[in-house]
Amino acid sequence: MSVDVERVPVLRSEFGTSDPDAAEVMSAEMYGAFKPRYGPTDGFTFDGRRTTAGSMSLDHLVHSSMSIDVAPLDYLMFVFVTGGTLNVTAGDLETRLRIGDTAVLPAGVPLSMSWERLGKEVMSVPLRAAEQAAAETGAGDGVSFVGTTPVSAAMDRFWRSTAGFVAHQLETPDSPLSEPLVYVQALNLLGAAAVKTFPNTTMTADYQPGPGTVTPAVLRRAVEFIDGNAALPLTLTDIARSASVTPRALHDGFLRQYGMSPLDYLHRVRLERARRDLQAADSRSGVTVASVATRWGFLNRGKFFASYYERFGQHPASTLRT
Repeated sequence: MSVDVERVPVLRSEFGTSDPDAAEVMSAEMYGAFKPRYGPTDGFTFDGRRTTAGSMSLDHLVHSSMSIDVAPLDYLMFVFVTGGTLNVTAGDLETRLRIGDTAVLPAGVPLSMSWERLGKEVMSVPLRAAEQAAAETGAGDGVSFVGTTPVSAAMDRFWRSTAGFVAHQLETPDSPLSEPLVYVQALNLLGAAAVKTFPNTTMTADYQPGPGTVTPAVLRRAVEFIDGNAALPLTLTDIARSASVTPRALHDGFLRQYGMSPLDYLHRVRLERARRDLQAADSRSGVTVASVATRWGFLNRGKFFASYYERFGQHPASTLRT
C-alpha cells in the first residue's frame, strides 16, 4: 500500500544589511523578539545565509558588535563560533565562547548575549527532538538543559560530527531532508546527540521507580501500529499514544519482551520494506538504492548499507539487480 506524506519544504535564502534597524527586524523574524543595545554603528554589518527544513534551521552569520536580551526560547539553539567572541548568560549560567567553541542555548530561560564582531553557525532545533531522545532512553518524558557547553572534549567532537553530518544533508542540493521520514530521522539524531553531549536533567535525575509491567496486549497494539504506519514519520510518543501507555513504559516493555526498543523495531520494519521495494523494482524505472533508502528514512547511507547487509546477508545493490 502506498502512503502519500507531504514533503518537507527546504528553503534557502541569503541576506545582508548595514542598517541596524533592518537587522533587528530580520533577526526577530528568524529567532524571536529581543532587545538590542548598540554600541557605535559605523560600519555595521549583518550578513548571512539560512537553510530551513520544517522547524529546523541552519544559519551562517557575520554580525557587528552588540548586546541583546532575549525572551526565553521555545526551541534549542546550538551555536558554533567561527569568528570573534560571544558572551552568553542563560539563567544563572555564564559562558564565554571563542573561535571553535560550541554551546547550546537552552529553552525556557531568559538569555543575554554580547559579542565582538561575531561569526557563527546557528542550528535551531525543536525542543521535542531532545524530549523524544530523553523518552527513548527511559529517563523520563521531559528534559531541561542545565549547562551550555559539552560535558567533555570527546562529546564535543561527537556533537560536531553529528551536527556537521545533518548540516551537510540539509544544505545539499535536492536535500534528502525534504523526505518526511529522513527529516524526522535527522531530528532524532540531533536530539539524541544533544542529550548525550550537553548537561541536562537526564544526567542528574534521581532514581525513579520502574514504569511497571506492560501487558503483551499493549505491546501487540504497538507492534501493529508500527507495522501499519511505518511509512509515516513516527516518534516514540506517537507509538506510545497508540498503545495508551507512556513512552518510558513502552520503551522498557519492548526491551524486556523483544530485546529492542520501539524505534529499533521501527528501523527493522523500514529495512524490510526497503528490501521489498528493491526486490520489486523494475530496472527500467530509474529506481536506485539511494532513492529507496531515502524513501524509507535512512539518512546515513553507510549505516543503511551496513544494516542491510547484516540483516539480509547481501548488499542492497545486489537485491536491486536480482
